[in-house]
Amino acid sequence: MTYAIITLGCKLNQFDSALIAGKLGAASGQARSVEEADLILLNTCTVTHRADREARRLARSLKRSNPRALLAVMGCSARLNETAFRNMPEVNEVLPDEASVRSFLARHAEALTGAAWRPWFGERTRAYLKVQEGCGFPCTYCIVPSVRGPSRSVPPEEVLEGFKLLLDAGYKEIVLTGINTGEYGKDSSFRGGLPALLEMLLKTEGCYRIRLNSVEPKAVTPGLISLMKREKALARHLQIPMQNGSDRVLRAMRRNYRTAFYIELLRKLAEEIPGIGLGADVLAGYPTETCEDFRSTLSLIENSPLAFLHAFSYSPRPGTPAARLAPLEPREVHARTNTLRALGEKKKAAFASGFIGKSLDALTLVSGGGSGRALTTNFLDVELDKKLGANAFVKVHVTSVSEGKVTGRVEAESSTAL
Repeated sequence: MTYAIITLGCKLNQFDSALIAGKLGAASGQARSVEEADLILLNTCTVTHRADREARRLARSLKRSNPRALLAVMGCSARLNETAFRNMPEVNEVLPDEASVRSFLARHAEALTGAAWRPWFGERTRAYLKVQEGCGFPCTYCIVPSVRGPSRSVPPEEVLEGFKLLLDAGYKEIVLTGINTGEYGKDSSFRGGLPALLEMLLKTEGCYRIRLNSVEPKAVTPGLISLMKREKALARHLQIPMQNGSDRVLRAMRRNYRTAFYIELLRKLAEEIPGIGLGADVLAGYPTETCEDFRSTLSLIENSPLAFLHAFSYSPRPGTPAARLAPLEPREVHARTNTLRALGEKKKAAFASGFIGKSLDALTLVSGGGSGRALTTNFLDVELDKKLGANAFVKVHVTSVSEGKVTGRVEAESSTAL
């Protein structure tokens, strides 16, 4: 069987798709372009109404590109909008949950029985590893807990096995991912939470780097900070969702922290781990967000050590409490999102510029251009002065930052994670 997998949305979706790709590959399936595939799997996202719309648009486009292929739709949008997808003439199968995905693959892929569930990320240097699923803290604007369910931790022995499998497959950076990664272990008998899981993984011998995905503010504990400070194999980078810089809006969103806590957390991280790359998710245009609230958000970001912003626009998700509120004018929401994104670019450039003339630990990436690329421990994507093979740990000397592009030269290669 030939197949193509198209993935929308988060790193967790990318892991799920990689798991299917690995299963099909183990069963002698062959990855092909959409036009050549016998089977097309579309893994969808539903975090915004635009994500749902994009999933439906893409389903129609994929079928036009290859009318003879079997098109199956899976993922969060398929679960939330199962009936709508079943009513689409372009869609052959709708797979709203893991059980339906496994059943579908067993029916359609030859020699699948007994094949290993081992994720495959192609010719990349970085791989994702799911350690947690679901969320037990539903915010008023978020539909994800409804489609992903409550928080569930992957058993530590399974995480360790998956970690070693990815290392054996040659991946040098493993990104731990989940819906609410910081809640790891709280639904089980595992003691010590995320820091204890990291300590277990870090006992593994080899040449690798571990990077955390998004971690909620209250989950960035002193134990986690201490571990990041002393363990070189842990990337100096954290994405810590902020969502808003106004306590009034945070309260309305049912977020479990306030701005003073968030500001102090950023200060402590920057002080304890010099050079750390700090990122935040920010939601623009929540229904009750005033102009003053938005100015508070901008002020917090401008006066913080944040370097990376993921700014996105609020959109009402049916079934959430916020959907019952009168939305802001779409033009205003769009303008606020653009303002945040521009500020994010400014913060990123300022952060990167602080490393001009300095050396950073980095991992070379797959690069299709004439020059090479490397990702630093603190999440700077650096264009190199020469093209190196992917998957090598190097020391990169940052030489310039211009129009969002960071450039540098390779000083040395290393056989171990730095």
